[in-house]
Amino acid sequence: MGVRGREYVALTDAKMRSPLDTAPTSTFETYHTTDLYLGAFLKARGMKLLDRRLDGRRVTFVFEDRPDRKQLVLEFYANGQVRANDFVHALQDLKAVVYNL
Repeated sequence: MGVRGREYVALTDAKMRSPLDTAPTSTFETYHTTDLYLGAFLKARGMKLLDRRLDGRRVTFVFEDRPDRKQLVLEFYANGQVRANDFVHALQDLKAVVYNL
């Protein structure tokens, strides 16, 4: 069994813009994960991808946090369900983001 990616919540200033960030200038919480499959699950469940960061060989996905995020992460680790097409498209989107760094 492999090691899962790191996840954490951070307070982000939207003034630090990236090509993926189109949010208005304000302060909001973000959720960070290095787990590609968790990121795809969250994206398929409607969480907004704000940014991606390269740290050596590891990519961190930055999502806009929302109140039900903790429950979504728990669902993912408990074999949560999502429509197959939604998951495949979200996974393809995240892979494209990784390979276009």
